[in-house]
Amino acid sequence: MKEGLWEAARCVRPYLSELVGRAAPEVDRAIEEVLNGQHDDDAERRLHAIFESYEGTDAFLERVLEDAPNYRPPQVVTALAAHKGYVPGAGNSSPVRADKFVCPHGDFVWYRPEVGVPTPDCPTPSHGHLQPAEGAGR
Repeated sequence: MKEGLWEAARCVRPYLSELVGRAAPEVDRAIEEVLNGQHDDDAERRLHAIFESYEGTDAFLERVLEDAPNYRPPQVVTALAAHKGYVPGAGNSSPVRADKFVCPHGDFVWYRPEVGVPTPDCPTPSHGHLQPAEGAGR
């Protein structure tokens, strides 16, 4: 569960406005502070408390943990499931993927919702640009 909790904290950040409304900046700062601090038992307790503070984030965490071992946001899982019925034509028959991008400091994860959507910068300006994750599209 530890890995899933940390991944949920990294990947919930782009969805906070949708999940907690106007509290999103405050919640984002709290998550960022934990992610950029020491990863110990107290940090995990704090992350749990943040997720449990709002119905939307609590449900988000639950759904991310259900997606073990990938730990993807429910929005990504739902979008990929919608493509399962898709039957490609002759040629490339690889499954539809959601490209995964990460901040170099490991405190933010973003999935490209569809081809052509530009990759944003990391939300913490000093952390630079998002980079493709190793094994992106899991």
